[in-house]
Order: sequence, then structure tokens, then C-alpha cells
Amino acid sequence: MSETEDDRAAILAVIDAETRAYLRRDYDAWEKCWHDGPEIRRIHAHAGTGISIIQGPEIRAQMRRMLSKNTEWLPPEAIRRENLNLVISPEMAWVTYDQIGDMSGVLSEMAGHYHELKILQKVDGSWKLACIVGTQLRTDHVRAPLVEVDASLRLVWMNEAAKERLPHHPLLGLHGNHLRARDPDARNELQSAVAWMAEIRDRHTPCVGEDAVTRALSLGQDDAGLTQICWAILRDGKLLITFDDSDRLERQLNSAARVYGLSDAQERLVRHLVEGRDLSSAAGALEISPNTAKTHLQRIYDKTGVRAQPALVRLLLNADRRGV
Repeated sequence: MSETEDDRAAILAVIDAETRAYLRRDYDAWEKCWHDGPEIRRIHAHAGTGISIIQGPEIRAQMRRMLSKNTEWLPPEAIRRENLNLVISPEMAWVTYDQIGDMSGVLSEMAGHYHELKILQKVDGSWKLACIVGTQLRTDHVRAPLVEVDASLRLVWMNEAAKERLPHHPLLGLHGNHLRARDPDARNELQSAVAWMAEIRDRHTPCVGEDAVTRALSLGQDDAGLTQICWAILRDGKLLITFDDSDRLERQLNSAARVYGLSDAQERLVRHLVEGRDLSSAAGALEISPNTAKTHLQRIYDKTGVRAQPALVRLLLNADRRGV
């Protein structure tokens, strides 16, 4: 092999060895893969815990603690790398790839999907890791239907839940290769929400959390008379639409109840109103009198400052949004 081919094979061997050592919880094998110097860095953005930046000797101290813990650990059944790109110079190398861990055999888990950058340094003729930057996208850990679109609502990607549900959704579907709401008003609202998110993304607005760049939209009522809701979300730089997300709806209504100081009885009523029920049917479902329901609604109006049910629903579903 040529010198470049030798370096490529050696670099990929170090990456494989470091991954295997981590999965086996073998600190000694892991340490052999790393350069030892104050300039080394380990940077990870994790879906659940955010961003961590570790440098110098603390990397070894952290990994020694982590790999020596006697904890239950179920490694992925298989690891594969896609979209690998490798650049080699005489003393440094840069490798980027998508690393996917198969956890399909564990019902409670989903695939671990990382986008990784690894920088290696040639030390005394041997390649050693000097920096790792790993990013775990939250879109890979969402169980509700999730669709990625561009600014024109053209389909870019969807998860498995969306592939199963979207063809059967009563008010949302694909028209050609574009996401489209059946109701014209909802269609315009969806396009407006996506354009709004695209503008925020394109100007790289700093310090804006996901709650601020999320918009809940009513798609209208289905044949059973229940309101169908979707959310437009800017996450990880992607324009996303999610729906049939009962957990998100629950969190949103809980948050709205806290924001506006709703009582438990008032919160129970608004849950039915958000689902599209009128006041009479909501009262029946709650087993309270229509007059009691009217009293609750009047007090909700007083607390929120609106005077109509459609405006109330829009307000409650977007209670966490802040100006951006």
C-alpha cells in the first residue's frame, strides 16, 4: 500500500479500536487510542443532556470514572458508519461520519445516531485521537410522527411513525412531494409557520430555545368532530412538523395551566375544548352541569384575556412562545 493508504488504514483502525474499547468498558484499551496533552478536547451534544466540553487531563479522569462504574450496560447489537469523509495531512487527519448503533432488539430503546468529527494527530509515527466532536440529533429519538420539510413544504425526510400514519391522516397528507393540509386556512397557517421558522434559522438567531420556535396549528375537525393538531418546530436546524403527539399536547396544556393559573377543574375543561368539543359535550364528558361549565369558561376567559373558544385554544397551545 502507499503511504496515504497506510495512514488511512491506521486512522480507521484507531477509530474502530476506540469505539470497541468504549463499548467493552475497557479503559486501558481506550486510553491507548488518545494523544496525551493539554490541547485535547472531547465535545458532545447529547439529545438528553445538552452540550459538554471536556479538555486535557480531565478527559482521562472522566472516562476512567465512566468506564469503571459497575453499572448495567447494554451495548448496541451492531455499529455502522455512513457518509465517511477522511482528509489526511502529514501530521493531522480529519474524519467525519454518521455513526449508527442498532438497538432494535431493545423495545425501550431507539437507534443511537451520532454525527461525529474526529481529529487525529501523528505522534511518534502513530495516529492518536486529539479531538472528538459528537452530535446526537433529537430527531432520531422521537416516537411521534415527525416530518422534515423545506421552506416550501417539500418533503425532505420522515420517521417510521410518519410513514405509517401520514397516508391515513384525515386532514394532513402529501400532495405530490409536498406536505399539505386539507383545509385551506390550515394550509396557509402551515406555510406561514414554516416560513417563520425558516427566517429564524437563516438569520441564526442566538439564544432561542425550541419552546420559542414552536407553533401549534389546528388542522380543523375530523369526521368525528375532534380537532386535529400539528406542531411546526425548529430543531437542530431542521424545519419539522409533528402530529398525533399526545405527550407534547399534555406537556403544552400543563404548561398553559401554570402560565395562566388555571385550576384543576378549569384545566380539565380546556383539554376537552382543545379536542374540539363544544361546551355542552365537554360538560357531559366531565359529568358537570352546563352552568358549572359556563362558570369555569368565564373564569378561564378572565384569566387569559380572550372571549372566544377558537382564540382560547390558540392561546393555550402556544403559551410557551416568546418573541424572537
